[in-house]
Amino acid sequence: MVLVLGMTVLGCSSTPRSFQRGSGGETTILLRQGLDFDQAFREVAFLLNRHGFESETIQLEVGYIRTRWNFTWNDTGRTLEAYRVRIICSFNPSRTQLIIKAEAEYLERGNWIQGFDTRAIETLRTDLNNVVGN
Repeated sequence: MVLVLGMTVLGCSSTPRSFQRGSGGETTILLRQGLDFDQAFREVAFLLNRHGFESETIQLEVGYIRTRWNFTWNDTGRTLEAYRVRIICSFNPSRTQLIIKAEAEYLERGNWIQGFDTRAIETLRTDLNNVVGN
């Protein structure tokens, strides 16, 4: 019984497989020619929300969206207080590219370790490329 409980605790506290320490986790999508910027911006905000990322900061005039921390974006889909992911989307000044960043933090011994989430960036790159990409 103690062994099962110990394995459960260790399993729940392990770093998600999609977490990578350090900087990175950025990708760029070339926007489809002729796509209206306002429409592209709305599509990006909608898709983020559809994936469970609630917008925290939206600045249409500069083409910027940052989501709140999401504590359920992990291998299990359950809320984990020790792992969080947020997405930052920004359009370049000429409105021809969308830059997506998937920031992630993992709580280790009371300190948040910064990094990025590979599953979030891959999923969003694929889905956003299908919606607004070339």
